[in-house]
Amino acid sequence: NKIIMMKKQTRGGRINRINPQIHQIIAQEFLRSSNPNLNKATVTHVSTSPDLKRCTIYVSSLENAKGTLSKALDKNRVKIQKELGRQLTTKFIPRIQFEIDFSFDNADKINELIYKINEK
Repeated sequence: NKIIMMKKQTRGGRINRINPQIHQIIAQEFLRSSNPNLNKATVTHVSTSPDLKRCTIYVSSLENAKGTLSKALDKNRVKIQKELGRQLTTKFIPRIQFEIDFSFDNADKINELIYKINEK
């Protein structure tokens, strides 16, 4: 009895090719949207599951209206999903979900703290 050790698969080429495509399609849809909250939003990161069934899109906005951005994303999700299905040429079209990305807010807080420390 031989035991064959399989190497753990890391995210391969397919996901690395599809994530930028999804990023571009979603960003274009934000710009085309008639909703001003989406026009000002930025796609910061796209994470697609290896089986292409789910996709989490991280969105940020320079404005502090996170609640209105979240509502706008929920309201336009189906329209954006349809456009993704029209433009993406894969067997499965991932079901998208949006998450608000707070990393820019955290970076601002860190910069403020560093500034305060340097003042002293």
